[in-house]
Amino acid sequence: MKKRADDVLFEAEASYKDLLLRKNMKLRIWETVLFVIGMVLLSVFFETRSDAFKVLAFVIAFAVVGLSPFLYKAILRPRYTLTKSHLIISIAGQERAYPLSVVEQVYEGRNVYRLQGKKESLMISREFLARLDERLFLLQRKGKRR
Repeated sequence: MKKRADDVLFEAEASYKDLLLRKNMKLRIWETVLFVIGMVLLSVFFETRSDAFKVLAFVIAFAVVGLSPFLYKAILRPRYTLTKSHLIISIAGQERAYPLSVVEQVYEGRNVYRLQGKKESLMISREFLARLDERLFLLQRKGKRR
């Protein structure tokens, strides 16, 4: 979708904090799988009651949960754009545009939205989510007036 500069209301890239706190389910599952694989490999080489096992288990947990947002940001490069009529999500170079008429908030105060019938977690700042909610409210109110 081509967007004109005057149509764009807000544009933002996901930060480390956004990716750490607002991951979608697919990324959470990948983290869990990586942690389990790391723990299985660790249990092969170390006795589970040893101090080395405990320290390395903590290191694996920190690496998977704490460092993975850096990889997500480098690989996926999530970027969100709010225009007057669309929400545009660009992840890993693939751009998807959703008309705001098919976007609705699923849980109040959360980052989960229904986009064309599918629940999706938006990995973006509270400021962007507030602007999106404001725009959705304005469009909903405008639609009720008619």
